[in-house]
Amino acid sequence: MPSLSPTGATTAPTLQHFTLDNGLKVYLRVDRRTALACAQLWYQVGASLEPTGQSGLSHLLEHMMFEGSSKLAPGQYSRLIEHLGGAANAFTTHDATCFYMTLPVSRIEIALEAMADAMASATLGESPFDRELAVVMAERRAQVDNMPLGLAYEQHNALAHTGSAYATPVIGHRKDLERMTSRAMRDWHRQWYRPNNAALVVVADMTLAQLKTMVTRHFNDIAAQPLPPRTIPRAATELHRREQTLTLPGLRDGVLISFNAPSLATAILPAQPHALRLICHILTQGTSSRLARQLVTTEELLLGVRSDYTHLSRGDDLWTLAAYTSAKTTVHAAAERVLEQIDLLRTTPPTAQELKRAKVRLLAELTFSRDDIDQQATAIGQAYVGGQDPHLLDQETRLISQVSAAQVQEAAQAWLTRERMTITYLQRKEQHADE
Repeated sequence: MPSLSPTGATTAPTLQHFTLDNGLKVYLRVDRRTALACAQLWYQVGASLEPTGQSGLSHLLEHMMFEGSSKLAPGQYSRLIEHLGGAANAFTTHDATCFYMTLPVSRIEIALEAMADAMASATLGESPFDRELAVVMAERRAQVDNMPLGLAYEQHNALAHTGSAYATPVIGHRKDLERMTSRAMRDWHRQWYRPNNAALVVVADMTLAQLKTMVTRHFNDIAAQPLPPRTIPRAATELHRREQTLTLPGLRDGVLISFNAPSLATAILPAQPHALRLICHILTQGTSSRLARQLVTTEELLLGVRSDYTHLSRGDDLWTLAAYTSAKTTVHAAAERVLEQIDLLRTTPPTAQELKRAKVRLLAELTFSRDDIDQQATAIGQAYVGGQDPHLLDQETRLISQVSAAQVQEAAQAWLTRERMTITYLQRKEQHADE
């Protein structure tokens, strides 16, 4: 069980780690509350590293990595994990590709052996390639091409990230997927999917010595190799306001507003990313937040509002707000009212009550998420691929608690400015009977 600090607060068990001779980093968080184990294998490769014209490579390889290896035929990996009483899946981001599973801790070595076998000998055959490429293209049609809001987000992010590798959609551009080749996929795998470009994260009731024995047995003989150079995605040094209007059938009237902002990896002042996280709660999260209270509940100009900021990117990212408008206003007028509230935060610091409420909400989110072994592992992996020492996660609560009202205002002044802003107006296109 987690221990109690002198103040009575629950503290997470200390994160332990080691590194194999081939460069594979291994992290263990001991959690004795469950007989399940979560294992996640993180590769530091995602959409932001893909060459122009070859977007979608990392996401396609997410589908392909466990479709055949020296010990398992295509399709057997998932069936093996299910047979062991577990579940496996994967996801890709701009910075990483993660393969994860949750299963009984007594069966974890078999799963680690399967992960290592795929790292060492994924076959990447032609038949699975054709099938999985078709699956990825179907995903793109369902999630982007035939989904008005998905298409809007893709175009908005491309404009907001102009000049940055984060403009590349994780799922890949349709034209790039149409001309994707198995040779390009195998070349991508050869360059990046190596132990010295990966971290294994385990959350389970086991000792570091037990885990080290298993990992050494199955991963240590996989050879490292030199990795291609990688650049850190950065926002342009000279920015200006960018805006566009998207009119699509089925699109709800609303607005997307993003500001180019640093992550923990790129910020000069470490407190500012945490302040930007708190601004999400001050402005939009919860019924007592400024925008929800004023523009949703009181004036009924917005049907809903939310914001998001990814502080664990390895490069500069976005602070983004999304809102749907009511029939009482236009998207342009609603956007101006939202910007008035953001400007108010830039000129006036939050009240002590607002800041306290924001901290309580953010810290509660962290507490509840870290109670889940999958989310514990994900936080460690995200820190690793985001260029942070995962051990610093144990200081996160203290760092958030120490953010002052003045630092929140300073973060808003520095990053939530007009020249750093991208705004996309969303408007429904009315369809006539003959269309």
